[in-house]
Amino acid sequence: AQLVAKVFVAQKAYIRFASECTKVPMNSPLFGDTIKPMADALNAVTEFREKNRSAVKEKEMLSTVSEGIPALGWVTVEPKPAPYVAEMKDACQFYANRAIKEFKETNPKVVEWARSFVTLLEDLRKYVMQFHTTGVAWNAKGIDPATYNFAAAASTSGPSAAGAPPPPPPPPPAPPAAPAAPPAPAPPAPGAPAVAAPSPAGGMANVFAELNKGDAITSGLKKVDKSEMTHKNPELRASGTVPSSVSSTGKGPQKPPKPSSFQKKPPKTELDGKKWKIENHENNNMILIDQTEINQIINVFNVKSSVIQIKGKVNAVSLANCTKVSILLDSTVSSLEISNSPSFTVQVLGKVPTILIDGTDGGQVYLSKESLDVEIVTAKSSSINISLPVPGEEEGIFEEKAVPEQLKTVVKDGKLVTTVVEHSG
Repeated sequence: AQLVAKVFVAQKAYIRFASECTKVPMNSPLFGDTIKPMADALNAVTEFREKNRSAVKEKEMLSTVSEGIPALGWVTVEPKPAPYVAEMKDACQFYANRAIKEFKETNPKVVEWARSFVTLLEDLRKYVMQFHTTGVAWNAKGIDPATYNFAAAASTSGPSAAGAPPPPPPPPPAPPAAPAAPPAPAPPAPGAPAVAAPSPAGGMANVFAELNKGDAITSGLKKVDKSEMTHKNPELRASGTVPSSVSSTGKGPQKPPKPSSFQKKPPKTELDGKKWKIENHENNNMILIDQTEINQIINVFNVKSSVIQIKGKVNAVSLANCTKVSILLDSTVSSLEISNSPSFTVQVLGKVPTILIDGTDGGQVYLSKESLDVEIVTAKSSSINISLPVPGEEEGIFEEKAVPEQLKTVVKDGKLVTTVVEHSG
């Protein structure tokens, strides 16, 4: 919970920084320096999850947090950060539902925590959609970001003057058993009502209370006169980064530059500590990972129309936000996770205990004889086929089985009973 709280504290400081400064381009060195505290805090949460993979009892709760906390990386997404938050929320929902199912009868506090954590991310999505629709809202008339003093800003941050209307009360705190931050309402945008003098001593409620400072954040900024507003004075735009609505030749509006988030990123295949990062490859059929160890994790992200071969036994393999990717895999200690990766193909040569498939349309898994006792969990997925080796046939002969998609639920003795619909004929 403390690690998650640090992420929100870092985000609070970054939003305050944006409210007082002009925009920092994402390709500038200053951007990396200002975003580093938040990135480090996010990495700490992920590393905590990886170090505790053996914690069977807390597995679903740790996975819920590690899959959902990257939603706070929305500050690096343009021009539509809210859908990114929604995507991360959906990813953690898969594990939250498993935690709810596992502890529904034995530990109601875990059920309450899982639901509240998902609600927290949904509130964050609404906040981003309303106040940061196309990206972080910077102050066009703010100070030079290079002169901003983060230490001074942190020391002066606190509740605003008494007498101001209070913010909405936060929901009940999360149970102590859960390894994540307590739920809290999404932070308001700069300019919202100021916070009353009393505030919680710590925790997420205090973080959002700080974000809810309102006028206290921008009190040092001068009021912009109508004559200085670019949207009312097109001639002022000629000297800024915003293109003029009418060019000097009298032609129509100019096409704005392509957002940095749409620009193609360079491919990456590197080992960072105990994590292999395979990212941004396209039409590459020669991606080979052969220097592997049993404690390493393979993360494949944003890869398209490529083939990846992983030799040796690794801890886990994760495939996320990829399209038409084929993986040839030896063995894993824990699991193979596939999320939001349509038209994937995976062939297991050794043994994989668990395969998790979430939010994926179209996929093929070829199992080896050693992996016939695998546990396959699917959610919000369709057209998933599992190919099994045919007994008595030579190697390479498979029989394809479809994962059921149609379920039937009936009420029996006051309970819901769900079965797979079987078609005959």
